[in-house]
Amino acid sequence: MTDKKMSLLNSNTWIRGAYMLLFGLLLVAARLIISLVVVVQFIFVLVFGSDNDNLRNLGQGLGKWVYQTLMFLTFNSEDKPFPFDEWPTTDPSEGYSVHSVEDAELVDTDEMGVREADAKEVVNDDIPSFTAEQSDTDGEDPKPAS
Repeated sequence: MTDKKMSLLNSNTWIRGAYMLLFGLLLVAARLIISLVVVVQFIFVLVFGSDNDNLRNLGQGLGKWVYQTLMFLTFNSEDKPFPFDEWPTTDPSEGYSVHSVEDAELVDTDEMGVREADAKEVVNDDIPSFTAEQSDTDGEDPKPAS
């Protein structure tokens, strides 16, 4: 038999194809769940001023699962993702919280050691001024245009 006929009759290839079909359908469901997590998380931030830790961890786990699934579907991995393997572990991440506009404009003098107005003065003093009389010739007379 030729190699082409052998690959068509290979049962492992057909079994992998069935897994690929299953994971393709699960990706569609994962997309819906991720969309719901995004919307609910946004509502949490609007209502409570900060995100929900459990939803953030679910979103991270789903993102890692989607990555593992795509690696399997594109033949970059032979490892089948969850439910045939462990659920991906989540890494600790910072949450999101809303700060009021007033809090964002104020600079904490304990942390910075400098008031905001003083910082502006220091920045302005360090910037050299440039006038039209100055040129790049370092004191030489510019050559007249011909």
